[in-house]
Amino acid sequence: MLGFFLVVFALLALAGGLYWRWRTKIAEEVVEGAAIEWALIRKNEPEFLEGITEEKFREVYALVHTPRFPKYALGAIASFFVSLPVTFAMLNVGLWLAGAAGLIPEPVDVADRVFVEDGKLVIFKDTPPEAALYYIRDVAGFYYFFGVMVVWLVIVWFFMRRFHARRPGYLRDELIRAKG
Repeated sequence: MLGFFLVVFALLALAGGLYWRWRTKIAEEVVEGAAIEWALIRKNEPEFLEGITEEKFREVYALVHTPRFPKYALGAIASFFVSLPVTFAMLNVGLWLAGAAGLIPEPVDVADRVFVEDGKLVIFKDTPPEAALYYIRDVAGFYYFFGVMVVWLVIVWFFMRRFHARRPGYLRDELIRAKG
């Protein structure tokens, strides 16, 4: 398991490095586009830019035109893998508490009362009772699978909510907002 997480963290570090490199390239292009747009608006509508410095214009332009999705996607993917150990620990504690409270039957009880009929499983006719214990114990994987899915859905909900809540408007709207 440690090897898996080391590989995942190495891949996440690589993705973070590639994102940083891509982001610096995009920042250069945004600065160039801001200079062109500043000159164009300054020439055609100088009264619209009253009260806004060129530096402030560059900030607003970068806010509007810098792609945001890769940052949020990388954050969500990193959160998926960072949350796995915590999720598994919480699911383990939850299943242990449920078992201690008697909410989860022991596999022997289930095998004796539900699945075993004359020494054979009803579902799988040729399976001995010992195999029923392994089968029933593996049903806990159902809870782990859906527990991880619920945590991942919460992570996606969180990042997409932030993505849409912080979405900038059009350049003109953001410039008006920056004025006052």
